[in-house]
Amino acid sequence: MRRTLLKLPLLAAAGAWGLNVSGREIGVYPALAFGVITTTTVAETRAAWEPFFAAMRATTGLDVSGVYPATYEQAVDAVVANLVQLAWVSNKAALDCIERTNVEVFAQLIDSGGSPGYRSIIVTRRDAPGPASIEQLLSKPRTWRFAIGETSSTSGSVMPEYALFVPRGIRPEEHFLTVRRGTHAQSLDAVLGGAVHAAVWNTEEFERLRMRDPPRVQALRVIWESALIPKDPLLWRRDLPLSLRNRIASYIFGVGKTTEEKAMLKRMFDLAGFQPSNNQQLKFMLDIEDFRQRSEVLLDARMSDMQKTERLADLRDRYLRLSRALQSGADGAR
Repeated sequence: MRRTLLKLPLLAAAGAWGLNVSGREIGVYPALAFGVITTTTVAETRAAWEPFFAAMRATTGLDVSGVYPATYEQAVDAVVANLVQLAWVSNKAALDCIERTNVEVFAQLIDSGGSPGYRSIIVTRRDAPGPASIEQLLSKPRTWRFAIGETSSTSGSVMPEYALFVPRGIRPEEHFLTVRRGTHAQSLDAVLGGAVHAAVWNTEEFERLRMRDPPRVQALRVIWESALIPKDPLLWRRDLPLSLRNRIASYIFGVGKTTEEKAMLKRMFDLAGFQPSNNQQLKFMLDIEDFRQRSEVLLDARMSDMQKTERLADLRDRYLRLSRALQSGADGAR
């Protein structure tokens, strides 16, 4: 009798995931929430992705719905809290999620041009007073107003900090007259509206705006661009049943063959589809983050030598821990 009672919660959990006691699929799965980061506005993102989720429901029979957090931080929190079981996030946000919860990379975006990645850029307005070069922007402290992305944005924050600010010992909040942090759309509006002299943006948003609103692009001057950033990943929870993950993967990697599907993906911020990937996609991001964080410690005049030693040891432990997590995810995907 006691053994029977102990088994009841396990049987209930198995039933909730559409399994019988032997682990075989019985055709019923729970509702799934798919998080989508917002690079422009929530309304625009929802309009672009809802047809994708409708097609996914029709094709797979799964009850999947889109969730559109307004910020990258909210997107990460939704993944960590298991409010979403799948998600499109930035490389940096994906690393944050893997550090904090049981998820892994399983796919990567492919754009319609077949590009393997995109770049972070800094833009100014051509017809407004402001820096005409990256040297002018960086050589005059407390002169320019600046817009930068959310801290979990790879192109909006991580890349310019890694490539521009940290090597020069620059802290944006101290170097610039004012600093605004927000979405890519907010940064663009700030620079075009004259609220800031320069803003971090990226080449994906640049090309989309070129197609949609050429005069706004022509008003911009690009004064810096980063090295290539790999395309963003898709995450899923590692504790989703294998049969459910297989059904999801079958749709994700198969969509984009018909004319209607190609048009649908094109509207999803110029996508052509998805390709398989794994946690190793994020190794470059871990290396960048480690370099940035260690450099900030070494350049911090407010910290004692002992404090620096302790902080650097903590960062080394984090790097090794996340390296193992990324390798574990890559091994599991093979």
